[in-house]
Amino acid sequence: MISLKKNKNFVVSGDNTYILKSQNYQVVSSRSRKEKFNVTEKDKEYTINYRGKQFSGEVLDLKQNKCSVSVNGNTYTFAIDSEASFQRKEKLSKNNLLKTNCKVIAPMPGKISEILISEGTNVEKGTPLLLLEAMKMQNQILCSQSGIVKKIFTKDGDNVMANQLLIEIG
Repeated sequence: MISLKKNKNFVVSGDNTYILKSQNYQVVSSRSRKEKFNVTEKDKEYTINYRGKQFSGEVLDLKQNKCSVSVNGNTYTFAIDSEASFQRKEKLSKNNLLKTNCKVIAPMPGKISEILISEGTNVEKGTPLLLLEAMKMQNQILCSQSGIVKKIFTKDGDNVMANQLLIEIG
């Protein structure tokens, strides 16, 4: 179940950005549009009343602040942040303080068992990139940010040193 704080502003961002105000655990207005709508839940299915129309929906996936919902057969993906968190992220991105390129380095010496992606692949944060065998254990190296694999600097069977550049993601 998704629960809202009693009285707080949230930012829902996806294709568009909306600032929502919750009051007594209900969404009462959007600062983007001063219109009220009501969301009710029954058996994990949500009903949204908006402009005199009723929409049915369900939460398909909810991980941390990322959410995918289905409303009337259409799927929407968005992020839910507190207003302060969203403003901080916006400020960081405007100042180019967020990473634009990511360099994946070997955390320890070992042997590359298998590379799981190829150059040009679009990867999401948390995607397994390769398997590194070290101390008789398989270590899965995960992507630390979303992006496109620009360059792979190693291949299956290569021995690598700690802190050696393995993959560049941009």
